Amino acid sequence: MEFRRAQLLHSSPAVILHALQENRIIAYVDERQFAPELAIPMDEIGTATLKLLQPVEDAGPMPALRVRVRRSGDLGHELAVAEFATDEITVGVEKTLITEELAACLSDAGTAVTRAFVRRTT
Repeated sequence: MEFRRAQLLHSSPAVILHALQENRIIAYVDERQFAPELAIPMDEIGTATLKLLQPVEDAGPMPALRVRVRRSGDLGHELAVAEFATDEITVGVEKTLITEELAACLSDAGTAVTRAFVRRTT
């Protein structure tokens, strides 16, 4: 999982690309809405999430995980933290480093992308 800041020329604050065979996801995020220091912690959270999943050929109607990205001002010294539950991952991000629009977009896109995966049973 990689987050890359980019100048996006359209109205979406993020573009998500995934290659199932490589089990790789790249999120191109609008550099005006995503602070550079978020890239590493968000990459780590994304990688930890992918370790819970395995790709499938036929996308299912339900996502493997529901993704919720929330802005928070109460993370202590952390820039981003994740809480993993059975069917959901909640990511808290320091509110000064990401816009509300991008957080909502990443929530929707993250949930949509996990439809191409299933939860690992091991």
